[in-house]
Amino acid sequence: MRVKQRLNNNVVLVEDKDHVLMVVMGKGVGYKAYPGDSVKETLVERKFELKDDAENELARVSALIRDVPIEFIALSDTLLKMAEKELQTEFGLPMLISLADHIYSAIDRKKKNIQIVNPLYWDIKQLYPIEAKLGEKAVEIINEERQIVLEDSEATAIAMHFISNGKNYDSIQQAMNFTKIISDIISIIQYHFQFEIDQESIGFSRLITHLQYFLIRQEKGIGMMNISDEMIRLVIHQYPTSFQCAEKIIKYLNENQQVQTSLEEEIYLTMHIERVRSI
Repeated sequence: MRVKQRLNNNVVLVEDKDHVLMVVMGKGVGYKAYPGDSVKETLVERKFELKDDAENELARVSALIRDVPIEFIALSDTLLKMAEKELQTEFGLPMLISLADHIYSAIDRKKKNIQIVNPLYWDIKQLYPIEAKLGEKAVEIINEERQIVLEDSEATAIAMHFISNGKNYDSIQQAMNFTKIISDIISIIQYHFQFEIDQESIGFSRLITHLQYFLIRQEKGIGMMNISDEMIRLVIHQYPTSFQCAEKIIKYLNENQQVQTSLEEEIYLTMHIERVRSI
């Protein structure tokens, strides 16, 4: 890898032998590094490939290291590595930037005694227990390293970063919007059947995943695969109460979220509701 631009002592823009641009980070990796120099790869702790909009991503990195102390970027990287291992995924450079900025801002707000209420606090804990636990662990690490006591709500705010990246959402705001909708749908199901869903069950987990991708399909205008008329009649006949519940959900989406859905989507939703109901 060759140095293209030194951003600071710990962050360098490089180009590999295949002419792929990357931002590499590591203690001292940028010290006395000049364009054209070979990168000391033993100092590299993290690599981020610049993909779709390299110029914009590089500008965001430059702004981050200008405005946020390097120790917060390193802390963010530690938390991401922990989450990557638990969630079995890989976070990119935009995630590092957004999380480091969030942590720095959260600590600054705490020092100024500014509190922000997270209206989705309980929804996140119930719908995304794994990410919520990771958020709690992240807050513990932040509190210990920075000698501070952040509000409990910061755990779910950090969890939203993990959720938005891991579920193919376009942004944290979209993830928050979808979380609210999914929470409303769960309430409709529970009210319709007059029972509380076992949130530890596989059926519940599958339902949440289905609803996430269902909403993403509606947002992006992606259609479902066709279902035969015979299959549609069979599902409606065998699972009438679950189909009635699905109809209530579709009505809610049409009237409150301006989401128009196909009969195929309604049938798939019916089958997921039936799995939860039968459990």
